[in-house]
Amino acid sequence: MSGAYLLVYFKPEFTPDGEQVRFAVSGIDDPTTWTELNGGQPILVSDVGERGVRDPFLIRDTRTGRFIVIGTDLRVFPDQDWKRATRSGSRSVVVWESADLISWSRPALVEVSPPGAGNTWAPKAFWSPARAAWLMIWASALYDDAESPEQHQRLLAAQTGDFRAFTPAEIYHDPGHTVIDATFLADGDDWYRFSADSLGAGPTEGRGEHILMERGTALEDPAYVTVVEDIGKPELRHAEGPAVFAGPSGDCWYLLIDENGHRGYQLYRTDVLASGRWERQTSAVLPVDARHGSVLPITLAERERLLHAFTAQP
Repeated sequence: MSGAYLLVYFKPEFTPDGEQVRFAVSGIDDPTTWTELNGGQPILVSDVGERGVRDPFLIRDTRTGRFIVIGTDLRVFPDQDWKRATRSGSRSVVVWESADLISWSRPALVEVSPPGAGNTWAPKAFWSPARAAWLMIWASALYDDAESPEQHQRLLAAQTGDFRAFTPAEIYHDPGHTVIDATFLADGDDWYRFSADSLGAGPTEGRGEHILMERGTALEDPAYVTVVEDIGKPELRHAEGPAVFAGPSGDCWYLLIDENGHRGYQLYRTDVLASGRWERQTSAVLPVDARHGSVLPITLAERERLLHAFTAQP
């Protein structure tokens, strides 16, 4: 049965509305071609917290029939003050809900990180049958006090049923160096974790310079083993913000990698997920300057509804 995909994303932090949520839909059964909705302008705008949102993650909650977008409460335009963003940034995530992908609630600001967290980055949530709850995972630097030295980013997690009330945050994965942007994909009995991991970065490079792919047996158990490091190198100068999804026929997989500071999202494909071999799709037509987001399979009816609602009519 034919279908399509919906990509939610943000743009670089060099314009007043770059750090807001955009939508794009794929071609029918074709995740290599994308159409920006609303003329590439924001569809979801955060006017809460830091009044910007990055790293949007779109969820279809089949229990309630609703869609949820969660995102990083962060706006670095115009000062580009990353030190502030990591030491005294937001401890909250931004949440929207919708019944139809067209009409959305007002943004809600929900605090999830502990008091010592300097930031709350790239929240993503996955259903845990074992816990009968959503497990939301994000990155934070944790400080004892204002005088503490700089800290690396590690992954935190909390459970929720409604994206309004969360269990207290716990450290999910701390390898002793910066890891951010973790996302997951289930395939049979295996789980795959993709993250931007600083372990592969050179001594003069910044955080999260390569994409690490790992395999585990459960979402809840952080003990994954490495499949491959440095996905995207040497083609990409920087790599973060992975978004992974199965192809329309289920016999291939796609991976979007954000070349932050350069070309934005670049598309990769593999026909054997466990191999860790990803090939860049150089002919892919992606939204201009698309940055870290997520991809959700949608029906053709949902695609047509989105195109009708967010495409200028003659």
